[in-house]
Amino acid sequence: MKRAVVAGADGGLGRAFVARMKASWDVVALSRDALDVSRRNAVFERLRELRPQLVIDCAAVTDVDLCETDKWRAYLVNRDGAEHLARAAAEADALLLLPGCDLIFDGAKSLPYREEDSPNPLSIYGDTKLAAELAVMSHAPKHLIVRTGWLFGPHGRNLLTEALQRRQDGDALLAPEEPIGQPCYQPDVVDACLRLVMEGKTGLWHVAPPDGATPLEFARELWTRLGGPADDLHMLRRGSGGRTALRPRYAMLDVSKLGAEGIRLRSWRDALAHAVSASALSR
Repeated sequence: MKRAVVAGADGGLGRAFVARMKASWDVVALSRDALDVSRRNAVFERLRELRPQLVIDCAAVTDVDLCETDKWRAYLVNRDGAEHLARAAAEADALLLLPGCDLIFDGAKSLPYREEDSPNPLSIYGDTKLAAELAVMSHAPKHLIVRTGWLFGPHGRNLLTEALQRRQDGDALLAPEEPIGQPCYQPDVVDACLRLVMEGKTGLWHVAPPDGATPLEFARELWTRLGGPADDLHMLRRGSGGRTALRPRYAMLDVSKLGAEGIRLRSWRDALAHAVSASALSR
C-alpha cells in the first residue's frame, strides 16, 4: 500500500478522507494535537519520519467568522501551515493535496467560476485559503488543489449533523439565506479527489455537484426529510447570528473540467437523501 498522511485528521473532511482511504491506503491520521502544521520544524520532522507518497492538508481553521476575529491564527494555520506541508512534501517527493473553497471569489459573476477566473476574497478566511493555494503552487512541484463548495456529511460540524442533533433535541434550526453555492457531500468529494490522485492528475480543479442552492434551501429539504416542524426552521439573515464575515452572494463553481475527465458528483439532493438514510440506519 502507498502511504498517505492526513493532517487535521480529526476535522470533518479529514475524518472523511481517513474513512474512505483506510481500505486501500496505509493512512497515517494526524490530529491537530499530533501535528501542529504551524510549527515548521515539526512538520518536516514528521514527514521525514513517515516518508509518504501523498500528503493531504485538512488542518485548517474553517470557522469563517472566527477567522475575522482571530486573524493571526487563521493565517498561521491556513496559509503558513499549507506552506510548511508543501515544502515538506516537496522534500519527500510526495503529492500535496490541498482542499480549497469557493470563498476565494467575490460573487460578482453571474456564471459559475472557472479554475482560471481571478480570485477576490471578501473575508479573512477566503484570503487565507487563497494564500494557501499560492503557497502550495509555489513550494510543492507535485500538487493537487481541489476547490469545493460548502461541505455536509457524517463527520464534524455542518448543517446535516447540526440538524440531526437539533431534531433529536426538539430545537429549532437556523440556516443562512446566502450564498448560492454547491452543497458538497463529504464522501463524494473525497472519492472524486482520490480518483484524481489515482489518475495522476495535478494542478487546480473544481470538485462539486452540478446543481446549487442556498444553505436555507438545503436546510428546508433536509428539515422536511427529517420530519422537523416547519415552524422550527428559521432564516438567518446577513450579518445576524454572529456571522461577521462577508460572503459572496453567488459562489457556484464551474465543474466542466472535472466532467471532461468523466468524473461527476451526484446532485446534492440525491446525496442528501443518501446521507439522511445512512444517518437513520446508524442511529
